[in-house]
Amino acid sequence: MKLLVLGNTGQLGAELLAQAPALRVEATGLGREDLDVTEPGAVDSVLDSIAPDVVINATAYHVLPDCDRFPERAFATNAIAVKAMAEACHGRDVEFVTYSTDYVFDGLKGSPYFEVDAPNPLQTYGVSKYAGELLARLGHPDTIVIRTCGLYGGETGSRSKRGNFVLSVLRESESESQLEVSSEQIVNPTYAGDLAAATLALLAARPEGGLYHLAAEGRCAWSEFAEAIMELTGRPMKILPVDRGSRSGSMRRPPFSALGNRRARAAGVTLPDWKDGLTRYLERLSVAARR
Repeated sequence: MKLLVLGNTGQLGAELLAQAPALRVEATGLGREDLDVTEPGAVDSVLDSIAPDVVINATAYHVLPDCDRFPERAFATNAIAVKAMAEACHGRDVEFVTYSTDYVFDGLKGSPYFEVDAPNPLQTYGVSKYAGELLARLGHPDTIVIRTCGLYGGETGSRSKRGNFVLSVLRESESESQLEVSSEQIVNPTYAGDLAAATLALLAARPEGGLYHLAAEGRCAWSEFAEAIMELTGRPMKILPVDRGSRSGSMRRPPFSALGNRRARAAGVTLPDWKDGLTRYLERLSVAARR
């Protein structure tokens, strides 16, 4: 299989490229410096040049406040560009995979969301990602859309977010004795290394197109996740759970957006528990710090 990963410098894209060789997958990665996915015709040219069998789109405009401030940028990357990628792949008989988010849901169900549950996004980011899901399937009916939740990974995290949740908590613990963290948002934080492995396993299973949830098993509040980070690293910073009403300023977040991996499990693909993923990620950071 010849694989093209778009967004190769992100937390997920880098993991996909790192894991592909072990599966005897020939992988090429392109980042923002190599390709502007919002530029008309850019993806077509790349596909003609590289001629992949599968394209995985790991690009996203995902800083939530920025999405509200600049909705045109959010839709350009998360929806319009995704449709163009899907169409370009469909016209060349190339398999297309793209990622979406738990934020397509309003979080009012009170239990994990499955692929059959109806989306109802609460903010621009979620709306743009849901639009991307629909447009991807319109451009390429066999598109595989993978929703995930609470993604973190990489030694430096996401460039656009200046890190990730884990790195932010660790950074705060170096100078603070306590930290307030939201207790009302229930998620399944997902290690990018596990999501990449599950994605490649799903592709190897040759599934039908459509929606798949790939998120860590189990669920927790963000405050519980932060407490686990402190416990596993032995740091003394105290986590203070606070109920922020699932809001960041005027922006609403889903209060319970954990995902259930029903379709992937039926295909034989599962992810580890969230605490297992966190343990391995912290071990990786520890090794990197000793280099």
